[in-house]
Amino acid sequence: MATNKYGVLLLGGYRSHQENYALMFAADPRCQLIACSDELDAPADRVELNRQLADELDLPYIADLDQALALMDVDIVSLCVEMERRGSVGKKCAQAGKHLYLDKPLALNVADAELIVQAVRHSGVTSQMFSNVYCPWAQLAKKAIESGEIGQLRAVHCDVVFAKGHPGTAPVDCKRQEQPSRDKYTFIQAKPEMFDIGVYAVSIINWLSNKAVKTVSGVTANYFFKEHCECDIEDFGVLMMSMEDDITATITGGRMGWMSHPKGGIQRLYLVGTQKTMVFDPYQSRLQVSADEPSFRPPDPHPKDPMGMWKHTQADVELLPKQSWMPTADENWQNREFAAFIDAIEAGREGEMHAALAAQSIAVITAGYQSAASGKTVSVD
Repeated sequence: MATNKYGVLLLGGYRSHQENYALMFAADPRCQLIACSDELDAPADRVELNRQLADELDLPYIADLDQALALMDVDIVSLCVEMERRGSVGKKCAQAGKHLYLDKPLALNVADAELIVQAVRHSGVTSQMFSNVYCPWAQLAKKAIESGEIGQLRAVHCDVVFAKGHPGTAPVDCKRQEQPSRDKYTFIQAKPEMFDIGVYAVSIINWLSNKAVKTVSGVTANYFFKEHCECDIEDFGVLMMSMEDDITATITGGRMGWMSHPKGGIQRLYLVGTQKTMVFDPYQSRLQVSADEPSFRPPDPHPKDPMGMWKHTQADVELLPKQSWMPTADENWQNREFAAFIDAIEAGREGEMHAALAAQSIAVITAGYQSAASGKTVSVD
């Protein structure tokens, strides 16, 4: 550290998760936001979005990433560039000796993920990908496994399905043929949801089990949104995995619409052990509110964010909170996520969801797409 605080360089602007991550770093008294930056040849529309976030945060914008990485007061890079550039940019930042806080998913494909993993390993920096591992329900599940409460883990299932977007628009004849790989991930109107949301479920299973996935069977579908059909990507997916020690794992990942759930969507984890089966759900313990107030109504679709993905676009359409379910569990887990990353830097160790562990999810989901395209079970290398 050039000062008594960790300097944070922000890569990515509006219409990225940097809108949220920047505020988390700013809230930690051990950190100081230094600047926003990107590559000199970054797409012009992304540069404009980067500059808009820099202006909101009252930070300088450095157009040349190499110059930004050379600053002595930059210790951490918060990396939220588009998926198509994430591997090469992450490699460059790690090679410059900067600790990496990585948006999820880690990278577009296995090769790009490996660029980050190898650069982190060779430079010795701390890395961490955003995930759900610091959610209270995930922490309780980890404790149930490590304490032996469930006995030996035999199977695990995780649902992560977001309640966002305006469903009911997918054409009934939208029967897509899945592709075994994809070159494009970034669209204005939608994302490939088995990848974008399924990564939460897959990474939780990798973290909980600490076992390698051996084979994957996958299915993708388009049930809800015309936007996904127009982009030739799925809005829902299912994976079944065989793992070391004969553990079976399954996940669902997708998006199903604003009115499909009383809160943010389904997040549920099932652990099947030799002694006990346990279910973990952030909404399992809740207050249910009936009051003389208007019911939640979906916002008008934002033309540049119809799925409701970004903080500032949803402010534009005046998104109101859902208040009929009030979870009793602590919902401030994201503060712990970012604090734990700084703790790991100070301790000189890797983050909980470090780059190498996060890369396993990319390998699994990539195999899932290959399986969905071929109709066959695929081995994970």
